[in-house]
Amino acid sequence: MTPARTAFTLFAGSAYDPAAGGGAVAWQRPGGVALLLQHGNEATALPGSHPALGGARIAWRDGDRITTADVATLRDRQPHAAPGASVLAVSETALAWRTRDAAGTDRVWLATPAAPRLVLESRAPAELGRPAFGGNLLLCHTAGPSGSSLLGVDLTTGAQHVMRADPGAQITNPASDGRRLLYVHATGETQQLRIGPLAAGDPDADTVLLVHHSAGRRDTEHEPGRHRHRQGYPGRRRPKLPPRAAPGVVATLWSTALSAETAYVTRLRAARGRPRSADILSVPAAPAG
Repeated sequence: MTPARTAFTLFAGSAYDPAAGGGAVAWQRPGGVALLLQHGNEATALPGSHPALGGARIAWRDGDRITTADVATLRDRQPHAAPGASVLAVSETALAWRTRDAAGTDRVWLATPAAPRLVLESRAPAELGRPAFGGNLLLCHTAGPSGSSLLGVDLTTGAQHVMRADPGAQITNPASDGRRLLYVHATGETQQLRIGPLAAGDPDADTVLLVHHSAGRRDTEHEPGRHRHRQGYPGRRRPKLPPRAAPGVVATLWSTALSAETAYVTRLRAARGRPRSADILSVPAAPAG
């Protein structure tokens, strides 16, 4: 695993659920407003919410309908009936969305010419995350009392593959550019944004793009009035501890997006005495070789 970074850029404040593709980035804002930024131009409001990008296509949700369109012009619009749709994913050739019923059952659907096709289903207390496309795979995380993993469903055969799993961590929120797999790897010590090949593999072999403090606040690992010992370490230099949250702050890395050179991740924040908030962070991601 390569050395990790702790530096990041605040890409968008008061924003969440980034999407990237076709040279554009889109995101959701509180109040149902979705924005689209193309090639560094001024961001424009979209006529719907929960945007998704894939290749030259964009999709957004308007009630129980999803509209797909050309990302460059927002024309050639095609409506799709999607009752109960929440978050969604789009590619050059496919459209998918997640629903959640009153009993807490999550389902991921794939648009077809005849009728939506059920791809994944998970009953409470387990849940499915936001779908994403990577090549011919539909990606999604599943999380519950028994742990979490990243799944890839072959759109041609329907075969399911575990793309990443780690018994000691929560692995969630995949995104892909068709060649690489981006996701969040979280433990009680840190939350990490990791990237690796779009293939089933060991998460410890992937590159860590960003290290963020854990959602909970760990202790200082020494008693008041004392210090961590140096004895036994090379050069008497004790190893650096993972980053530690500020008092009263809970921050969670969540949904992701990946462009050719940049990785994006939502950071959900709750601080004592302040309203909950969300923002989008960005870090460099080396172009796929």
